[in-house]
Amino acid sequence: MEELTPEQKELYGVVGRGRAQVAGPFGVWLRNPPLADAANRVTLALRENGKLDKRLSELIVLAAARAWGASYAWVAHEKPAIKAGLAPEVIEALRRQQKPDFKNNDERVIYDALTELLETRSLSQPGYDRLIKEFGLDLTIEIVSVVGFYGMIATVLKGFDVPTPNGEKPF
Repeated sequence: MEELTPEQKELYGVVGRGRAQVAGPFGVWLRNPPLADAANRVTLALRENGKLDKRLSELIVLAAARAWGASYAWVAHEKPAIKAGLAPEVIEALRRQQKPDFKNNDERVIYDALTELLETRSLSQPGYDRLIKEFGLDLTIEIVSVVGFYGMIATVLKGFDVPTPNGEKPF
């Protein structure tokens, strides 16, 4: 804290609300206050103001974290995913990079779309149509945005080799 500028300290307080600590990507972004502020606003828009069921949001985060090999994001979201109702066997399949045996169709539709996006860097018309049919346009925008935002987070985590809080190695 003693190394932070007054602007960084102020932002630390803002970003720290609702977090046990300012770490992970925010530990990096804090060095660039406008970027940290913008990322925090996106986080709040998706997490606090988003309409997507928390279980589905956590599915997206874990799948994106695993696809990117972002251990910090995985560790930060595994327990919240369980708490939100994502089945432990789904989480374990994601960890092993296997397609889960989904009991819920909404999870399957999201997983298929985000897998397509992450693997091909595109979403086909049939993939898009399935999202729209299952979730409507507003939630489809949110789903695709969460996938993209966690790609950005993973890039920062990997680019700056951000370690997990306790040295965990989830994969």
